[in-house]
Amino acid sequence: MKTIAEQIRDLEATRAAKAARMTEVVQKSLDEGRSTDEGEQDEFDTLDGEIKQLDGDLVRLKRLESLAVQKGRTVEPLAAGASPAKAGSEQRGTGPTIIVKSSRDGEDKFAGQSYVRMVIAKALAHIEGIGGSAPADIAAKRWGKTNPMLVQVIKAGVAGGGSDSGEWGAELVSADNRYTGDFVEYLYGRTLFDRLPLRQVPAHVSIKGQDGAATGYWVGQSKAIPVTTADFSTVSLTPLKVGAIAVVSNELMRDSSPAAEMLVRDALVQASAQRVDTTFLSTSAASAGVSPAGILNGVAGHNSHGPSVDGIIADFKQLTAIFQSYKNASDLVVVTTPDLAVSLGLMLTALGQQQFPGVGQDGGTLLGRMVYTGDNVPASAFIMLKPSDIWRIGDSGVQVSISNVATIEQDGAPQGASDTPTAASATLMSMYQTESTAIKVVRSVNFAKRRSHAVQYIDNADYGASDTGT
Repeated sequence: MKTIAEQIRDLEATRAAKAARMTEVVQKSLDEGRSTDEGEQDEFDTLDGEIKQLDGDLVRLKRLESLAVQKGRTVEPLAAGASPAKAGSEQRGTGPTIIVKSSRDGEDKFAGQSYVRMVIAKALAHIEGIGGSAPADIAAKRWGKTNPMLVQVIKAGVAGGGSDSGEWGAELVSADNRYTGDFVEYLYGRTLFDRLPLRQVPAHVSIKGQDGAATGYWVGQSKAIPVTTADFSTVSLTPLKVGAIAVVSNELMRDSSPAAEMLVRDALVQASAQRVDTTFLSTSAASAGVSPAGILNGVAGHNSHGPSVDGIIADFKQLTAIFQSYKNASDLVVVTTPDLAVSLGLMLTALGQQQFPGVGQDGGTLLGRMVYTGDNVPASAFIMLKPSDIWRIGDSGVQVSISNVATIEQDGAPQGASDTPTAASATLMSMYQTESTAIKVVRSVNFAKRRSHAVQYIDNADYGASDTGT
């Protein structure tokens, strides 16, 4: 009797084996310099049909697993000879009979609450100086009745379980990903950078490209052919760190109210979220090994044609024309401030109707383009960009560290560096001496424009400032 997760793993392994065999069939004929024979064609087509069937089974099983996780329940197969009516509610389908068993886990009261509770449990273990399974004991005492799965996840992190099939911690892998993923999702929801569909690429990979066109010429008989050149470039995106440290009192860490947990969560994400956004949307130059250049760096801002409807349309056409001149005007989006988006939505015609009804504080659409808004967009900036022409490295998630014995240089511009130590700072504070806990958040981020013209913007937009709609 296999769990849903085990069935998914088995099907994925079978699919991989069949796909590998399809490759072998085709590669054999290629190596021999011939077309596939009738037998090879039949085998390839048969394997292709079997893979399509497996894909359908995988989609259904993963959907079932996802529904169970969303409702805080575990999904198990029905034992042979057991009665569905006695075992629990039945999920009917074409596959094996499935029994869904309810757990006692309740829904989080706010996004990331379970993850924050894990951090709090580990922090309190440091504060109280308890070793071993103390974080799990604290979690069991505070939240064991309402969130028993959280206790199991923390136990899995302390003891030496494993994630391979058959090891006692294997079933907890998806639960642990659920909590960590929930926290990361909250960070993403707060930043404009993570909402844009940028082109994701691996870190530490050099990407070569052409940034200048070669030119061909008509040539007369016996005349020399003009010489042309093509410009090429290479870019390598290495992970850069954005981090923040928040210091909170131990009294606050011991507070069990949801409000205190929300405060700890906000301390973990706000600083790094704001920094990523402000840098991404800035004109700042890159700092080697420290921070990337903002996407507006090296881009000349254009003057607005005015705050009226005619001026807005003229600005829109001007920015679009730049992309059209590069034959690259598809899938463009607009990025601006919530204030400018609201002003656009409030502009009325002579008959009192909205000029741009599709746009508002949270974005929307403007003249057929998607609109994204963010608080960190520079004031008076009306930006047009092509998300697929901006690279970002794959995100490795958020790393959180805690300590109640560290010494922290509590300064917005700390002087400390492990490679070049400096004199002691007057702002050095002992977490142990001040009964405090330091929480550190680090995230690896990097981004760069794929093409030099990937972003264009109006730098002095003041839409809706006039009294009339035109």
